[in-house]
Amino acid sequence: MAPPEELAPDEILAIVDAAGTERDRLLLRVLWATGARISEALALRPMDARRDSLVLPNLKNPSRLTKQVFLPAGQMDLPGALLLWAKEHGLADDEPLFFSRKHARGGGRRPISRQQAWEIVRAAAERANVRVLALRVSSYGQAGEPAPVHPHLFRHARVRQIVRITKSLPIAQKQAGWSRLQMAYLTVGDDDARCHETRAGLATADVDPNE
Repeated sequence: MAPPEELAPDEILAIVDAAGTERDRLLLRVLWATGARISEALALRPMDARRDSLVLPNLKNPSRLTKQVFLPAGQMDLPGALLLWAKEHGLADDEPLFFSRKHARGGGRRPISRQQAWEIVRAAAERANVRVLALRVSSYGQAGEPAPVHPHLFRHARVRQIVRITKSLPIAQKQAGWSRLQMAYLTVGDDDARCHETRAGLATADVDPNE
């Protein structure tokens, strides 16, 4: 069982491997490789794929409307996989990569919904037998009880991984697209980040749990 609301990299890879379709597997890989919010990942288009990075909308930072997220070594083939997927399905450069079977009113492609994306993550995690301990009461039970994995945990895990590897909070901030450092959940269960915060003299910022 994972610590409260935290996933280890090997658990995330198990969830990715358990995805039901190629589209779902690519979506999970994008979430893990970039630490994107689910709404940012669903906005991804073929034209946003670069050789070593993905360009995503930056929905919570009005001073920086897009962010170029460079990929970790183990995910360098992701842009090529996304472009191959797009070519196989005849997607235009500006159409959503993670498209729904239902078309928009004008007949164009539209992305799957946030609810569909949450269900993709939950179902893959169930198949991989990965669950977390809930931080708060929900329809699944009380705080501290096993609960399903949700997309934002991929973001938490990626940012923690960046901090562990780089020992740099500014790098984590840039990759995540934050306007200021979100220290509270970076330091949960992460001694390295806690030590770095102390050395840098950084204050803990307020955190929106739905951010």
